[in-house]
Amino acid sequence: MNKVISSFKYASRGISYVYKTQRNFRIQLMMLLLAAVIGLLLNISVNHWIMLIIISCLVLTLEIVNTAIENIIDMITDEYHESAEKAKDAAAGAVLVASFFSVVIGAFIFLSYIF
Repeated sequence: MNKVISSFKYASRGISYVYKTQRNFRIQLMMLLLAAVIGLLLNISVNHWIMLIIISCLVLTLEIVNTAIENIIDMITDEYHESAEKAKDAAAGAVLVASFFSVVIGAFIFLSYIF
C-alpha cells in the first residue's frame, strides 16, 4: 500500500510542477472550467459531458507529456540539436492538434444547443 501512496505522491508532484511552470496548462485548465460552466448553463447531455471530459483529459495529458519530453531533452543536452528541436516541436504539435479539435468538438456541442 505504501508504494501506491508514493506513486500518487510522485504523480501529484508532477502535475503540480506542470501547473506551476506551464502557462499553457493553466490556460487549458481555465478553458476546461469555461467549457464546464457553459455546459452547465446549456444543460448538455451526459454523452456530451463524456465527450468534453475525454477531449479535455487528452489535451491536459498531452501537455504534461510535452513538458516531460521537453525536460528530458533539456536534461540530455544544452547544445542545439536539430533532432531535439524536432522532438520538442512534434510534442508541442500534438498538444496543438488536440487543442484545436477540442475547440471544434466544443463548438459542435455548444452550438447544437444554441441554434
